[in-house]
Amino acid sequence: MSEVTLNDAGNIALLPAARAVVSLKGFPTVKGTPTSPAELGVMPTEPVKRRMLSPGDDKITFWGEGNDYPQKIIELASKSTIIPQAIADKAALWVAGGVMATASLNSDEEIDDDEIYNFLTDTTFERYLLEASVDMGWWWNGFPEFCMSRDRKKINQLHNNETAYCRWGRMDERTGALDKVYLNANWPEATADDADTELIRAISPYRSDRIEWVRGQKDPKFIYPLCFPSPGKSYYQLPAWDAVRTSGWLDYLASIPQFKKFGMVNKMALRYHIEVPEEYWERVYGERWTESNFDAKRAIRDEFLKGMTESLTNVENANKAILTDKWFDDNKNELGVVIHVLDDKEKDNKYNEDYSDGQANLLYALGTDPSLFGFQSKDIQRSGGSDKNQAYNIFIAKSTPYRSRILEPLKFIAEYNGWKKRFPRLTFKFRDTVMTPQSTGATTAKQETAV
Repeated sequence: MSEVTLNDAGNIALLPAARAVVSLKGFPTVKGTPTSPAELGVMPTEPVKRRMLSPGDDKITFWGEGNDYPQKIIELASKSTIIPQAIADKAALWVAGGVMATASLNSDEEIDDDEIYNFLTDTTFERYLLEASVDMGWWWNGFPEFCMSRDRKKINQLHNNETAYCRWGRMDERTGALDKVYLNANWPEATADDADTELIRAISPYRSDRIEWVRGQKDPKFIYPLCFPSPGKSYYQLPAWDAVRTSGWLDYLASIPQFKKFGMVNKMALRYHIEVPEEYWERVYGERWTESNFDAKRAIRDEFLKGMTESLTNVENANKAILTDKWFDDNKNELGVVIHVLDDKEKDNKYNEDYSDGQANLLYALGTDPSLFGFQSKDIQRSGGSDKNQAYNIFIAKSTPYRSRILEPLKFIAEYNGWKKRFPRLTFKFRDTVMTPQSTGATTAKQETAV
């Protein structure tokens, strides 16, 4: 189509005759890529999630309908200028200056014990801390691994498996127990039976006899699963920040720089920004869309763009309304093609402000105060150090539940390796650096935060 120009990804179209840019959500960007259709006493009660309600095969419970939720999220979020760095910064703040062991909660003196000191200062544990913190920030799920000594009397190493590479095995339908994890770097193409798929047994953190249970097994390594709970999730928890994707903010933010750049490259002033929702194609074209291959879908797209150009440029259509298909979702929100008319003021300012608002929403969803990251907009101006100081202190105060999850495997090791026998009130603390206003005469102070 000579009157239509597409960006390299194929999801932003420029209609020069109409002076319009179109965001084509839900359209495949690469040929061949499918369109989105992802014992001691009584044991704790484990509700059973029926197999028919959990996507998967005979052995694996899928993460997402296509078993590719982490892979899709990584691809999507990696295009953001905020998400990867904000999560990395959160992880760095959680790790802080590392972990120390004290004899009790009220003690600030590090334990004089070579075995514990060597474990906490070993490179493998330092790597675990950072990797587990990053995974907890991204997914609210973690699959760290214990590596046993040859005689199985000690746990020698705590290793963090890449969460995106891990999948739960099917739940025991009699007990509700989750006791198998499959590890492979090639999901969703991989299967449980692939030669390079590793099956690792998982420890239930809810077992009151978990230490004795591990001692009674013969496996050389175990998964100790971590999660920060989210409502109604039996297998994979859903991080709160995923709302920026489901709410549409992430798509919206991604489209603004693209169509602004597109307009600049093509040396034209834009009059319209047209947003096409992902559901539009299947909703309007039905089987013609769902049963089409890539080339046929591209023909449908070109047909749509041609019709849009004619509607916006044909003299006979002047002063007439443009009719597009509308429908309501399950929450009674109206959906359909949205046409934004851009005047000069909007071109120069409105979308810049919307972009800043969207960035602020990203940081809010990620649980990070914008002032900690130097964020500035029309409504949020850069201020002095006191707001950053308070934001940092509030962040550390809210970090305890996340840090506690990250150190849960270490507490297991402390029991298994006999450290708790030597120090019954053994406590692990993070070394934090607390910022203080310059007016106090000092800018930093050391603090140990127990978890």
